[in-house]
Amino acid sequence: MKDENKQSSKKEETFNLQRFLKKRWALPAIYLAVAALLLSAFFFMQSQNGQIANPDDPIDVEENPNGPTGMHGEDAVPVTTDGEVVKLPISDENEVEIVGTFYDVNGTAEEQQAALVYYNNYYYQNKGIDLAKDGEESFDVTAALSGTVVKAEQDSLLGYVVEVDHDNGIVTHYHSLGELNVEQGDTVRQGDILGSAGRNLYNENAGVHVHFEIRKDGIAINPEDALQQPVSFLEDLEGASEEATEGEDEKESEDARGGEGEGEDESDREEQNDDVKEDTNEDA
Repeated sequence: MKDENKQSSKKEETFNLQRFLKKRWALPAIYLAVAALLLSAFFFMQSQNGQIANPDDPIDVEENPNGPTGMHGEDAVPVTTDGEVVKLPISDENEVEIVGTFYDVNGTAEEQQAALVYYNNYYYQNKGIDLAKDGEESFDVTAALSGTVVKAEQDSLLGYVVEVDHDNGIVTHYHSLGELNVEQGDTVRQGDILGSAGRNLYNENAGVHVHFEIRKDGIAINPEDALQQPVSFLEDLEGASEEATEGEDEKESEDARGGEGEGEDESDREEQNDDVKEDTNEDA
C-alpha cells in the first residue's frame, strides 16, 4: 500500500513539474534566477578579496616619471606655458655670455650705443640679446618656454630662424642658428633643442652666437627683464618701445638687406649713424 502511495506521489510531482515548465515565463525566470545567483556569488568573492573599489576612495594613478602620456601611450606635450618661468635658450647658462644687449629707449647713451648692430654701413637697434660661447664654439639652442613652432626656416641674412608661439601674443625668436632640429607645426617643451648656434651676415661681429628675442603682441621686450619670471609677467609686460612695432621691424630688416629708405627717413638714418660714429670716435 505504501509503495502504491509513493508511486502516486512521484507521478503527481512529475506532472506538476512538467505543467510548470510548459508555462511561457518559467524558463526565463529560471535563467534570471541562476544569473542573479552567479553574479551575487562573483561580487561576494571579489569583495572578500578587497578588489571592489569604494567610489569615495581616491583613485591611485601610477605616475609616469617622464610626464603625462597620450591616449596611445606616447608622451603628451604641453602647448601652454602655465607654471613655467622664462629661461635663457641654452642648456647651461654658465657656458655662455651675453655679447649683445637689448636696445632700451630709456637707457643711457652708453647703453644704447652698446646695443647697436653695425651692418652695411648702418647701425640698427638690437631687439633682443646675443649669446655666445668662448672660443667661437657652437652650442645647443633650446626653447625658452613650451609652445608651438610657427616658423622654422633659413634666412639669407639672419641664418636659420625659429619662432615659437606661447599663446596670449607671446612669441620667442631665435636667429643665427647653424642648423635646425624642429619644423613648423612642432610642439616643444621648455628645454627642447631647437638647433645649434651659428653665424649670420647681419651680425658677423658676434661670431658663433644665437640671437634671442621675446615679443608681446609684436613688440620686443628686454629678455633680461623677463628671465626667471612667470608667463603671467610677460602677459602683463608692456613693450620697451611703442615704436618697435612688427611693421617697423620688417622695414628695418628690408633696409638691412639693401633696400633704400625714402627722403626724410633716409636722411634721419644718416644723421643717426653720423651721431653714433661721432660718439664712437670721441670715446676712442
